[in-house]
Amino acid sequence: MTETRRMTSTAARINRSFMLRLTYLVLWLDVLVLFLACAGWCLFQEIGVLGRYWQWNIERSIEISRHLPWWKIPGSIRYSFYSSLTGQSATVDGGRYFTFVMCLTFSMLVIEVLLLLSEYRLGKRRTQKLLSPLYRMAETAQSLDQSFDHRKYHDLEEAILQVDVARENARIETGDRDLQGMEDAVNGLLRRTHEAYRQQTRFVSDASHELRTPISVIRGYADMLDRWGKNDEKVRDEAIAAIRKEADNMQRLVEQLLFLARGDSNRQQLEMARFDLNAMLQEICEEMRLVDENREFLLQSKESVWAYGDKGMLKQCARILTENAMRYSAAGERITLRAFINEKGESCLTVQDNGIGIREEDLPHIFERFYRSSRARTRQGGTGLGLSIAKWIADAHSACFDILSREGVGTRITLCLPPCEQQKGDAS
Repeated sequence: MTETRRMTSTAARINRSFMLRLTYLVLWLDVLVLFLACAGWCLFQEIGVLGRYWQWNIERSIEISRHLPWWKIPGSIRYSFYSSLTGQSATVDGGRYFTFVMCLTFSMLVIEVLLLLSEYRLGKRRTQKLLSPLYRMAETAQSLDQSFDHRKYHDLEEAILQVDVARENARIETGDRDLQGMEDAVNGLLRRTHEAYRQQTRFVSDASHELRTPISVIRGYADMLDRWGKNDEKVRDEAIAAIRKEADNMQRLVEQLLFLARGDSNRQQLEMARFDLNAMLQEICEEMRLVDENREFLLQSKESVWAYGDKGMLKQCARILTENAMRYSAAGERITLRAFINEKGESCLTVQDNGIGIREEDLPHIFERFYRSSRARTRQGGTGLGLSIAKWIADAHSACFDILSREGVGTRITLCLPPCEQQKGDAS
């Protein structure tokens, strides 16, 4: 079936559906009019006999002769009623009236059928006129389909089958301008697939590397204990402390990997609520003062700054930023935390240090998983996943980071959350 025939068939189905609904409506109106005509005549007869008021307690009956042809039955109708309140009764011959109603009904049906037939023809023309742009599109598609060489599809299929997907720069090229758009789409898909595979391979490699180090340390101390640490209390205590430390590092790494895995699979649930950013930063300052007594933690602002989000997640994000500031700043340095509302109405928190800073070439990569600059790798602690987790938390809240850093001067990282009311609207 050609595209034009399909469009014609579609127009006919639309018109038939409309006419079917219109026919149902007309029939229901006819039934309603017929009922009102009969009920009105009966009410008129009762009022004429019983007076100007209508009574509920009336016994009614209709006599119809069943031995006549159907077209003569209306002429035999007799209507009887009796009022128990006044004792009046009457029997009225309704033959002439109901014969007139029957003739009028048939006349209405004939007129309605003629009108429906006329409406069907007019509706068909109107539908075809409304669908005329689709007709032209169908005709154009049909002409293009007839003019297109289907062998080009087979050439594209062959090119896709022959491409070496394992090659890093794999792409298809047929040299046909008509297939250029499809080639670009397939090549873009291949490029994104290779990029995802490269990131996954790097992630697995880095995770294996990060786990290999604590495992090697634990194994080394276990061997040392097995050789001569059983009877040497100093060696035994040193080995136990080292094994416990490396086990804690492994547990932390595994928990971070599980967090990112749940986030990537959309299984990380957020508990959104309105809370005070300043109070949250105050809690972090108090916690960090207990953890590190060699650095000064200063909360600049005291006024309440309200935000809308998952307080636990955002506190984890702020704690990650603070721990990074501790890790890359010398003992005795000050780490400043601040909460404020910026000129855009966004709720913001800032963590600033006077540490080694971030090199310009490292800035675009600091949120990548397991990425650490050469200087950062020389520092103890850290898995390279903290800022990746902070980035996931920010993305889950539709937030963004603003980073200002200079080597040898320090780093200031600001997390900007959407305005409180806007976040409530997005969450609902």
